[in-house]
Amino acid sequence: MKLQSEKKRVIFGAAALIALLIVVGVAWYMNSSKSESTGNTFLVETPTLVIETPQKVSISQTDELILDLEIERLGDALYPAASFSISFDSSRLEFLGVKEGNVFVQNSSTDTQITQKLPEWSYNVEQSNKSGLINIMYLDITGGKNAFCQELLAAEDNVVLRLAFRIRGSARVSDICDLIVEDAVFAASDETQSLSINQNTLQIKNGKIIVGE
Repeated sequence: MKLQSEKKRVIFGAAALIALLIVVGVAWYMNSSKSESTGNTFLVETPTLVIETPQKVSISQTDELILDLEIERLGDALYPAASFSISFDSSRLEFLGVKEGNVFVQNSSTDTQITQKLPEWSYNVEQSNKSGLINIMYLDITGGKNAFCQELLAAEDNVVLRLAFRIRGSARVSDICDLIVEDAVFAASDETQSLSINQNTLQIKNGKIIVGE
């Protein structure tokens, strides 16, 4: 009888241990899933700047190659200034300039009833091709009356600006030309609300041009 009682206690203890391990395992899995979900949500909600590039470009293409620079979401602040520094392979690509996108800034001028307008970008084509670095800037000289804001973004297709390039004669089939955002900022009057890749408040999706036949 004593032996049977001892066996029962051993079996009961083992069963309790297994049950405890199952509970701990389920709790760990649920917590891990929750953390992963929270992480994904953070990534989805973080403003993201994207260089949209085609999968492949023919080496014989003579037309301008237009690449969209898109923004996915902004924060809740007003952003009266924006700047982007984008590196490219100037030995294979020629930068031709910046074309207008479809993201507006506010227009608080009393001379018109139009409440939005396209931003005017500053850049230097010649210097960009010399250095292989395109520096683009927008500055609202009114101090905030002509700022970027979330309210003016569409649900999708938010093109901040378009980059125009030409494939140089030096390019060869299978060349890969990376376009990398080295720096990007949407500046707010309150610096703590600015969006910047250096502050990890602005994510980047770089692009690349693959030269095909």
